[in-house]
Parts: sequence; C-alpha cells; structure tokens
Amino acid sequence: MYRIKLLPILFSLLLGVSLVGCGSGKRAKNQITDRDKAIIKAQRFSDIADSYLRYLNEKDVDRILSLYADNATIENPVGSDVLLGKVSLRVFYTNAVLKNLLATKTGEVRVAGNEVAFPYQLRKNVDGVPMMIDVIDIFVFDDTDKIISMRSFWGPFNEKPANE
Repeated sequence: MYRIKLLPILFSLLLGVSLVGCGSGKRAKNQITDRDKAIIKAQRFSDIADSYLRYLNEKDVDRILSLYADNATIENPVGSDVLLGKVSLRVFYTNAVLKNLLATKTGEVRVAGNEVAFPYQLRKNVDGVPMMIDVIDIFVFDDTDKIISMRSFWGPFNEKPANE
C-alpha cells in the first residue's frame, strides 16, 4: 500500500515534474526551479571558461573576442592598466598568442551570480626559458552571457621555471 502511494512521488523526483493537482485530474507539468536555473547558468558559464582556455591554446583571437561584450574590460594582471573595448582586447590577445602559450585548467570553475573564477596554469617561454604561471581569472558576465570584465590574478611569486 505504501509503495503504491510512493511511486508517483518517486517518478516525479526522477523525471523532475510536479504532481501538484494530479489527484484532481490535472496533468503533471514541468517546473524549472530557481536551483535548476542556477545550475544551468553555472554550466553555461563553466563552458565559456573552458572555451576561453581552448581558444587561447588554439591561438584563435577571433573566437576569444567572441566571448566578450563590445565594451568589455581586461585587467591582466590585477593592478595593471585596465584595457577597454574590443580594439584593445584584440591587441592584447594578438600579443598573447604570439608567446606560444599553453593554458591548462587546474581546478573547478566556481560560479556565483554572474561571475566565475577558475584556476589554470599558463606555460610559456621567457627569453628561451620554459616558465609556468599559476593564474586565477575572474569573469563577470552581462545579461547576454558575454564577458564584460576579466581580471587575472597572478604575480611574480606565481611564476616559476617549468622544470620545477
């Protein structure tokens, strides 16, 4: 008897549907909760962070810029001059990809509201010496899921020879 009453509840949990009003002949309807929306947005922002690193490794400046809003800013590293707009961003990323960079995510993407933070390691050659830099980037997104701000946290203490 208890199994019969629990089955519809278990099915509703598995299928993600609400059974409110089902006993009165009404059909079950799909309901997306605020938590579901937050999870979907977090996955979308996480995918954008992964795409950013992939495009950086592919040296694809156009695809990197496609992630940004027209009036976006970059502060890399934090404390340096802030670059504004896609023209400045194009110069920045064109110079960056010429340095033969390799970016590898080193931890999970963290999402809060319209912001993400993610750690990665950047490998590059500096005067012929292979170096690695541990970096944390923070993106802020607008309502169209375009990056409006990128702040990159790293400093001299995060740089070391790649053979360490």
